[in-house]
Amino acid sequence: MEHGQICTRWLIIIYGGINDIYLDPVPDQISVLDTKVNHFTWFTPNIDSAPSTAPLNGHTATLVGNYDYCICPYTLVGRFGHTASYMDNKIYFLGGITKDNIRGANDFFYLDVSIPFNLDSTLPIVDLSNDAHQVYPHFYGVSTVCGSNKDTIFLIFGVSKENFSSFSYRFINNKEWVQNTFGGIVKWSSAVCNNNGSYIYIYGSYDVNKYMMTIIDTTRWDSASSDLNIPNYLGPPILLPNGRIAYIGERNIHDLLVNLRNIHMYDTNNGTWENMSTSGIEPSPRNYHTTVLTQDGLIIIYGGANNKGAPVTDQISVLDIKVSPFTWSILNDIDPVPRSAPYGGHTATIVGNYMIIAFGFYLNATSLLAVLNDQIHMIDVSEDNNYKFVKSFTPNITKTAYPTETLATIPNITKAASPTKSAIIGGTTGGIATIIIIVSVSYLLYRKKRTVKYAPQAKPAINC
Repeated sequence: MEHGQICTRWLIIIYGGINDIYLDPVPDQISVLDTKVNHFTWFTPNIDSAPSTAPLNGHTATLVGNYDYCICPYTLVGRFGHTASYMDNKIYFLGGITKDNIRGANDFFYLDVSIPFNLDSTLPIVDLSNDAHQVYPHFYGVSTVCGSNKDTIFLIFGVSKENFSSFSYRFINNKEWVQNTFGGIVKWSSAVCNNNGSYIYIYGSYDVNKYMMTIIDTTRWDSASSDLNIPNYLGPPILLPNGRIAYIGERNIHDLLVNLRNIHMYDTNNGTWENMSTSGIEPSPRNYHTTVLTQDGLIIIYGGANNKGAPVTDQISVLDIKVSPFTWSILNDIDPVPRSAPYGGHTATIVGNYMIIAFGFYLNATSLLAVLNDQIHMIDVSEDNNYKFVKSFTPNITKTAYPTETLATIPNITKAASPTKSAIIGGTTGGIATIIIIVSVSYLLYRKKRTVKYAPQAKPAINC
């Protein structure tokens, strides 16, 4: 234990360490694992003239030389309140609350969904935590992928109740983080990028029962804010192909969950709010749920808890946005459901025909207590009304399969008065300080000749 490890192109070197009985130095202070062979093989090299001050433990080890990469141990841990950002066939995860970081974490990693994998085997997880040291530890942040090329992750989160400043950061030329002033002290709950990547629509609360939309211009890095004439706290958003943002779920001024019959929508084309009364079998009221939009025009809501904090019985429902009015349906039971499938605090990302559900918390059947989930789950959504949890992932990433014209004009929408996105320029007041972290894709991927080792879920992983 207490040893370090690095690697050359094919050799993993472990150095130092003490035993777990008398805490004495182990006799073989350096060992090597050869990974070129089918069965990895250990050997102990000869070392001449070891310095008397060479450390036994508590040290670090770094490989310096003309090698492609170095490695470090990495383990998927249970968490909730993290963010997931889908970009360039990768799902980037950042932050959240873990057992060891109850005030928030800043570990950063991605799941590579460009290649097949199986949840019972190994996952293509790459650790980028060394690239996120400047990011404050945080939880329940919001993120979106935006910019003209949709190649930048915007991360927004609260710092503390005592910090009354807001910041934005850009990573420029792969060399430094640059801080910019970002007006507003708001507890943000969601962020959505519009279809062409020019604006980010951030929704949140700046006082008790007072909510607003702040609009960020990604080309000029300034903001326009418009008050909402809606007293309720809105649920997770989905950007529709016609430019409207649909918010699924809400809480009223008494902090009680409201049914999902009525849906609030913000039209990014003209800066107005609209209300729609849906039809069909509406799901039970909930929070802590997630929403995704499938390739065939269905919004899937997954998970959720009721007013008492218990899991809702209808954990998955579907809203068809191809019809007018939008129509709810409750799916057939998905059986079997993994015991560790979360009902809240998770993220859900649609990749082709798969909804990838990560982390969160689930209910222990014996203790009836919420337990942190350290797993990733997947639901195959390729067959209507026949969704199922699956273990194997096969990439089949395609473009949206339905035309935007099917959502053009919907007769039972009622307009709500609201300033346009240019109405109010500048800051906001009240709430929690926020930070915007802007991570360019070139920064995330600039390390050349990166070699990835794959790791089983909740097991030590070897990544670059």
